[in-house]
Amino acid sequence: MRIFALLAALMLAGWSPSAAGAEAQPRTVSVPGVGSVEAVPDMAEITSGVTARADTARRALDASSAEMRRLMEALKREAIADADIRTSNFNISPWYDRPAPNQPRRVAGYQASNQVTVRIRDISRLGAILDGVVGAGANRVNRVRFGVANPEPLMDQARRKAVADARRRAALYAESAGVRLGGVITIEERAAGLPRPRPMAVEMLRAASVPVAPGTQKITVSITVRFALE
Repeated sequence: MRIFALLAALMLAGWSPSAAGAEAQPRTVSVPGVGSVEAVPDMAEITSGVTARADTARRALDASSAEMRRLMEALKREAIADADIRTSNFNISPWYDRPAPNQPRRVAGYQASNQVTVRIRDISRLGAILDGVVGAGANRVNRVRFGVANPEPLMDQARRKAVADARRRAALYAESAGVRLGGVITIEERAAGLPRPRPMAVEMLRAASVPVAPGTQKITVSITVRFALE
């Protein structure tokens, strides 16, 4: 009877189990935040190599190895450290003649490919190094990637901007809804990183002196922030 009387009194006062559950649920708002910082690249990576064809796999390998030795010697002359040169691809495969109609393909010879990725720490020398690589016999330059040697301080700047952007959006929503913005409950980083490599065709490298303009890169961080509402 006492319990029944207490429940009846609480219900008369406007309390109910469902209302208590609703009041226990915190009011929140989740918003995205994006921060970007532009930076001038201070390093570059190039992927370059040689491809040779011959009637046998052995001869194709020997030819590509000879060309690769010349390429490596050219890199040494440019004072590229061994630690900044790594093999990124090596392959030997058959190549085929174009078959006549209704005829099977025929192996015409073999192709050997060898590629290295080279890190260039002095970006002002990139043009001269590219010119030397092509002059040494490289017939494959698959990509030139500009980057920042130490991107973390710049990414931290972008993170701060992303948090400020999320707070601005949340404050706008709270003001529009007629409530007060509370503290941060959670922060989730969705994406952070540098731009993708920019390809450069071999034809662009056949000039006597290769002009290179790294421009600027945008470092972007995307987050989701959950705020309390008061």
